[in-house]
Amino acid sequence: MSEIKPWQIILIIAAVVVLAFSGWRMISAGSIDQPDGHMTVDVMTGQLYLVQKGKAKGIVYPSTNPDTGDRTLIPVSQDEDSGVWKLDERFMDRITDDMRSQSKALGSGVRVTVLDTDPIVHVLKK
Repeated sequence: MSEIKPWQIILIIAAVVVLAFSGWRMISAGSIDQPDGHMTVDVMTGQLYLVQKGKAKGIVYPSTNPDTGDRTLIPVSQDEDSGVWKLDERFMDRITDDMRSQSKALGSGVRVTVLDTDPIVHVLKK
């Protein structure tokens, strides 16, 4: 085996310095704020629910309403300009014709009428 050349020693030292600096930056970086949960609405009643994952592995939508046991909780967001509540369009195909005919909250298209009460916090798995 041949001897280690000076440029190889410099390269190894530089790699160790870069690795140490990267590790220090990752450890000392601040944490990213995560959302508290997903705002959902019971499409049958218009009641808002803040669904939190807790220790569950994931959330399946429509999610189960903790009061009725039915899968009627669909993600919703409020338009900042108009204040209108709108269903997430990705989940519109999960609303059946039966749900639409019995609903007190569903409007035309993605619009939904919500109750004026505070959202109910629902943790899926504590």
